[in-house]
Amino acid sequence: MALTGMVAGLLLALAGEAQTRTATPGAPPPQAQITDLSWLTGQWHGEGYGGPATEVYSAPQAGGIAGHFLQEDGRGGVLFYELLQIVPRGRSLVYRLRHFNADLTGWEDVKGGKAVEFPLIAVEGNRFFFDGLTLVREGPDALTVWVRIAEEGAPARDVPFRYRRVR
Repeated sequence: MALTGMVAGLLLALAGEAQTRTATPGAPPPQAQITDLSWLTGQWHGEGYGGPATEVYSAPQAGGIAGHFLQEDGRGGVLFYELLQIVPRGRSLVYRLRHFNADLTGWEDVKGGKAVEFPLIAVEGNRFFFDGLTLVREGPDALTVWVRIAEEGAPARDVPFRYRRVR
C-alpha cells in the first residue's frame, strides 16, 4: 500500500501542472493576516508521501498559528515529524517548520539549526501559495497541501498531501 500510494502520488504530481510556485526575486509579498488562515484550525488526516499523514493546526493565538505534522512510514511506525508555525512577516505571512526523526533528533540541527521557511508569495481564492508549499482549501473539511520536495539525486517535484478534517 505504501509504495503504491507513493507511486500514485508521484505520477499525479508529475503528470499535472506544477502546484507550487517559486518566489520571483524582488516581487513584494501579498498582504495577508493570520486570520486569513483560521479555517485551518483542527486536525487533518489523509495520505501523502507514500503513507498516512496527519496535520494539526491551532486556532490563531498570540499572533500566529502553531501546529505539528506526523508522517507515518506505511508500516504502522513514524517516518518523521514536523513542528510548524505560520506567523506574520511585515504585512504578509511566512510558513515555518522544523523536521524531526522518529526519535526527535532534528534534521535542521546539522544545518545550522534554522527553520525551513516558506514566505507567502500569492493568494488566489482558496489557494495560498507559499514559496515551495501551497495550501488549497477544497471545501469546509478538505485540504490539499502541495510541497515541492527535492531529494538527493532526483529532480524536485510537487507532492500532494490530501486531508479530511477529523476534528
